[in-house]
Amino acid sequence: MKSTAIPLLLTASLGVASAHVSYTNRDLGTFSPGNETKSSTKSGTISSTFGWAYSTDDDLGDSHRNRAFRFTLLNPGQVVISVQRTGVGNILLPALSVYSGLTHLPPEALAHDSSPLSLTYLASLGGTQPKQGAFNALGDWSIGNDDVYNTPNDPGSGIATPASLRTLIYQGNAADGTSANFGSASGINGDGLADGFVTGTFNLPAGDFTIMVGGAEYLATPPAGPYTSYAANVTLSVIPEPSSAMMSALAFMVMALRRKR
Repeated sequence: MKSTAIPLLLTASLGVASAHVSYTNRDLGTFSPGNETKSSTKSGTISSTFGWAYSTDDDLGDSHRNRAFRFTLLNPGQVVISVQRTGVGNILLPALSVYSGLTHLPPEALAHDSSPLSLTYLASLGGTQPKQGAFNALGDWSIGNDDVYNTPNDPGSGIATPASLRTLIYQGNAADGTSANFGSASGINGDGLADGFVTGTFNLPAGDFTIMVGGAEYLATPPAGPYTSYAANVTLSVIPEPSSAMMSALAFMVMALRRKR
């Protein structure tokens, strides 16, 4: 379990715009699995070495300690997602979770763990209370935003875009290292080698997706001071499925080899 010495996320100080969930400069693009050979890489900074691992517990985790990326699939299929830490002295052990759906996009206000809708939702959940945040690395999770007023910061001007709650549907995960790094929570897909790189293959439906990337080091008492910055590259790749003609040719070759033997 997490140390109770960790300052709770549910405070007004976390409601700063720079900490809200966004996909700015982290849209990997649109893909057509099975029909093309294509890959895309985007860079981002992760604000802790422990944010993902700490979001595998019943009291959830701080979305601000992770980084969101997005992509779109035009049809169902298989994708490969990899995360590689970058830079000299980078100690990040990366982990990722994939979800159907997106959080809020402009002109909506961006989502954050301490919005009124987020706090109401988290208080309604069972298990350990209070929650450390909205992010669930191993399951579905919901997060809210704030109202957008006709005149910024002026509630009396009327609401231009009302606040809402968005739910992201869990599709799978991959984590760098072993349980000695990311802890003992059930359902973590560790790669067995803590080397700063992790990759996962996911069969997904068509639609929009969110990738949450964070640190896979589960610390007994994580630092509660300033947010850190660990650079990482996230790559998504798809490859075409073998054509029916190619499959027929391969089958013919197999039969010919068997007859020859």
